[in-house]
Amino acid sequence: MRFLYFIIIALLSVIDALLLAKPNFLGKIGLWVFKYSYLRTFPRAMLTVSIVVGTAFLIGESIVLIGKKKWIKKSVGLLLLLILFLAAGGILAKVIHDFSKGIYSHTGVYFRYGVFLFPGILLLVFATSFFRLLTKRK
Repeated sequence: MRFLYFIIIALLSVIDALLLAKPNFLGKIGLWVFKYSYLRTFPRAMLTVSIVVGTAFLIGESIVLIGKKKWIKKSVGLLLLLILFLAAGGILAKVIHDFSKGIYSHTGVYFRYGVFLFPGILLLVFATSFFRLLTKRK
C-alpha cells in the first residue's frame, strides 16, 4: 500500500511538471517577463516540483515520526498537519481564484491545470500524513 502511495505521488509530480512546462505563447512571455526561469523547461519544472513535494513529504513524515516516538503529543502533531493541510488548501483556493480570471487566465490550459495540481499534490501529502498519525499502528 505504501509503495502505491509513492508511485502515485511520483506520477502526479511528473504530470505536474509536464503541465507546468507547457504554457502557451502568452504564458511563455509571462515566464520571461517575471523571470520564472525555474518553470521554463521540463527538467527545471521537474526539479522545482520535486523539491517542493519532497520537502512537504519530509515535513509530514517527520511530524508522523516524532508523533509516533512520543516526542510530541499526538494532538500537537495532528494540529500541525491540519495547519499545513489548511495552508495548502488556502494556496489552492488562491491559485484557482487568480488563474480563473484576469491576465493569468490566458497562460494556457495545460499551464493552468499544472498550477492547480501543484497545491493538490501538497494536500494529498499532508492529508496522508494526517491519517497516518491519526491511525498509527504500534
